[in-house]
Order: sequence, then C-alpha cells, then structure tokens
Amino acid sequence: MRSLWFWLGMAVMTVTMIPNLILGEGSIFTYHDQLDGEVIAYILQARNLFSGDSLPEFMGGMPKTALVPPAPLCVLLYIGGNGFAALTIMQLAGRIVGFGGMYLLAGKVTKKYWVGAAAGVLYGLLPFLPVYGLSQYGIPMLFWAALQLREKRHKRAAFGYVVFFGLTSSLVLAGFGLLGMGMVVMLWDWKRRKGSSFFVLAWLSLCGVYVAENFRLLSEILGWGERELSHKAEYHLDARPFWETFWEVLFQGGQHSNGYQKYVVPVVLAAAAVSCLLTQWRASGSNDCRTGACGEESWEGKRILRILGGCVAWNCFFAVMSAFWGSGGGIWVRKTLGTLGAFQLDRVLWITPALWYLAVACGVAVLWDLWTKLKGGRKIIAAGCLCASALAVGITGLWILYAGDVKSNIQKLRNPEYGVMSFEDYYALGVMEQVREFLTECTGEGQEAYRVVSLGIDPAAALYHGFYCLDGYSNHYPLSYKHRFREIISPELAKSEYLTKYYDHWGNRCYLFSAECPGYYTIEKNGFYFREYHVDGEALSRMGCRYLLSAAYIENALSQGLVLMRETPFETEDSYYRIYVYEVAQ
Repeated sequence: MRSLWFWLGMAVMTVTMIPNLILGEGSIFTYHDQLDGEVIAYILQARNLFSGDSLPEFMGGMPKTALVPPAPLCVLLYIGGNGFAALTIMQLAGRIVGFGGMYLLAGKVTKKYWVGAAAGVLYGLLPFLPVYGLSQYGIPMLFWAALQLREKRHKRAAFGYVVFFGLTSSLVLAGFGLLGMGMVVMLWDWKRRKGSSFFVLAWLSLCGVYVAENFRLLSEILGWGERELSHKAEYHLDARPFWETFWEVLFQGGQHSNGYQKYVVPVVLAAAAVSCLLTQWRASGSNDCRTGACGEESWEGKRILRILGGCVAWNCFFAVMSAFWGSGGGIWVRKTLGTLGAFQLDRVLWITPALWYLAVACGVAVLWDLWTKLKGGRKIIAAGCLCASALAVGITGLWILYAGDVKSNIQKLRNPEYGVMSFEDYYALGVMEQVREFLTECTGEGQEAYRVVSLGIDPAAALYHGFYCLDGYSNHYPLSYKHRFREIISPELAKSEYLTKYYDHWGNRCYLFSAECPGYYTIEKNGFYFREYHVDGEALSRMGCRYLLSAAYIENALSQGLVLMRETPFETEDSYYRIYVYEVAQ
C-alpha cells in the first residue's frame, strides 16, 4: 500500500506537465523573475561557460557575478540553447523532488505514508518558480536526509543528496537560512551530547559547496580585492509596520514563497489543539483508555505534536526575522551595514512552506489516530475536527491549482486565444530571428559587432536570441553603469516621478522606460505608438548603441536621432510583438 501512495503521487506530478508537452513553446510560465531574469542567467552562463569571467552580451559586458544562476548545476541543461526544454525539465524535476521529499519526510514523521502522499502532492504542486532549482522544492528532501544522518541511516544516499542540493539550490535564497537551522540543530545536539558526526560532515559539505559556487560573488560583497561599488549602495529602503508584516508573512509567506497555507494551517492547528484536550494524556484512568491500550499511541501522538509545535515555532521565528528586517528598526540596522544592508533576510521565508506542510501532515495524523482510538462523544469531536481539516486541505489544493501555471496551461489548451503571454510570446520567437537576419544582411556583421537596446520589449528577448545588449535586469552590477545608463533614459525619467523613484531607489532594471506606458515592459501589437518618446541619443551613441528595437512605432524618432530602417515592422501572424528597428545616429 505504501508504494501505491508513492506512485499515485508521482503520477499526479507527471500528469500536470502534459499541457506543457502538448503546447510546447506556447506554454505559459511565470515571467516575472523567471523569463525576464533567471532563464537568461542560465543561458548566458552556459554560452560563456569556459570563456573567462565576463558576459559580453549582457549590459555592455558585465562580470559573471551580475547574473548568478540560482541552481548552478542546472546551467548544464541550457548548453544546447533550448531554454524551453531546460525549463520544462526543471519544472518536472522540481515537482517530483518536492513530492518525493515531503512524502518521505511526512511519512517518516507520522508513520502514515498516505498522509505523506497527500502533503507531498500539495507541496509538489505549489507554484514555485522552477528556475530556482531545488531552493524550495528540495527542502523537504533535505530535512529527510538530515533526519537520516542524525539517526545514522541511509548515510550514502542522504549525504549524496545534501551535496546535490547544494549544487542545485541558491545560497542567497534559501541556503543561508538552512545552514542557520543546521547550526542550531548541531548546538542542540552538542548540548544533549547526542550529536552525529555524519550530520556535521553533511553541514560542512553543504557550506563548502555554497562557498565554492559563490566565491567570486562573496569576494565582491565582502570587499576582498579590488571591486566596483555595487548599484545596491543606492537602494532606498522603506519601513513597514512590524505586526502587519508579521501576520502577513506568517500566513501568506513572502515573495515567491507563498505556501497558500492561509486556510489549512489555522484549521489544522485548531483541530490539533482541541484534540490534545480530548486525549487526556495524563489521565491514566480515562474511560476511553482505561486499560492503557492507548498508552503507546498517546506517546506517539505526543511525539508528532512536538514536531508540529517545532515547525510552528520555526515559522514564527522566521516571520519575526522578516518583519523586523523590514521595520523601522531593521532599516536602521541595514543602513549601518552599507551594501550588505540590501541583503534580503526575509528570504528565510522560503523555508516556511516545507515546515507548514509538515505541520499539516502531523496535525492530520494525530486527528486520524484519535478518531480511530477514542469512543463516544470524543470520537465525534475528533471526527468533526478531521473533516474540517480535510475540507481545508481540499480547498487549499484547489487554490494552489488555480494560482499556478497548471491552470493557465489547461486554459490555453481549451482556448488558444487565452490572453496570457506564453514562452514563445515573451521571447518573440519567430520575430527576433527575422530582426537578426535583417541586421546581418544590412551590416554583413555578426551580432557581436554591434549593441542594441529594447523599447517595449523586455531585453531578455534580445538576449535570448544572441544580441549584445546595453540594457538588462540584474540585482548586482556596478553603480557607475547605473549612472551612465541613466543619462540615456533621463528625459523620460524627468516626466514621471514613479519612474524616477523606481530607477533611482532600486535600479535592478536598466530598461528604456517610457512615461507614456510606465511599468509596462512588453507592449502588444494593438495600435499603440509612442507620440513623444525622448531619449538621449548622444548618450546612447557614447555607450556604443547602434540599434533600438521597439515594440511600437516612434512618431518623433527623427528628432531623437533615431532612423527607422524599414517601414514594415517584423512580426508573424500569431506573434505578440510587432518590432520596429531604428538605427541610432552616430
């Protein structure tokens, strides 16, 4: 029966990928922080895997530390240049590992693998971004491996997974929090004198893998050797109310770490609390357990409830850390740290979904035990709590499916005109190739000979097709470049307070912003055109830009030193974009 639950869960994870296989590059993937950034990081790192320390295509030629892939080993998937296939593999692998890890972890803790399978399905379907590798999906399996090493069981498999997790996850996203948890566990074991040398060795190995992967980045951040000041030095930090943030992140999670636990956690915890009262752990003469037949079950229930309590305590601690880091006091501390103050400590919230769903599994397991053992009125109460928890779990599962890309891709299968950008749309497949061939014919030069910028098209599309770009999306690049690029877009920034704050106070996106469509980086071919777009053409020329790729016609192009190279835009019948190519006057 145990293997049946496992294979049923694996089948669910696999079936959810069928729409992607049918739609191919027409599949829908979340593009924010994925198609616009991390996929490009993998592609450019793969193209320049053995070519020094720079990425010549990116933002005029940036150090490789400007685009650090979240899962370094997964760069190998992108060597062939097929971004869709690589991303699909990462999505499938993430869901399988997420399900398998929670199945093993919850099954081991509760001794009920059907509970582990249910928790695993929910966890595996959470809409985590696959570009982050196992940074989230792989956490339950890491916890399982840690338990095995502490018990000195399955040492080779557990140790091997720890190293693999380090290679397929990110230190700055979830890794630092997991290392911190491991250190707390080691100190606790040392105090109790029950430590495991295997666990310590695994922790040191994970730490070593992270340091080796991020050595150049850590060197820059910590100021080892010569380096340019990061644009993060100009980050503007806005304080948020502590308690408002605390409750929000506790029940909703943070950016890219929403576990959709808002409904299931309160119900399960309340049910478990009520059930604790029903068990009468200390009443040796209870009518329901008069002979002591429940003694072993009661002890097992206590153990599971302690684990549940530990999960909740860790998540409350992480919520406190996150809320403080964004509060007035936290902002004051961060400002004293200089560039390090830009570090997002709230990413410890990436660990919380794994802990919440383990807590859910523990709560359901305890309720099930009570329902099977208690009698009379107590059994009815336990049954009611169990039904309420099951309903909350079911609603949460539907909510997860509705929120993720599975629902969007099913909608796309049912209605090909479904109005959400697909992988193909975002990267302008079939259109950018036309632009590339046109410029090759006009110049007789390869893409490395000239530089381009994009307007109304995310620069990721041009980067995906091999163009050498001056614009891009990076969370760590020289402040001097930010200032140089600002000269190009200063006329448009002057028109919009929103854009000025967005660029000056943050600046991760070096894009050609427009006050006519602020906040829109992708303009669909729908009749929109730029009436009064202003750009500093001299600044563009000084930075070596020769061509501007625009998703809309620029009415005042000539006055801005932009010459339309072809009246007919580049497009296909079904393309999202219509691209105009402008030459920058030298």
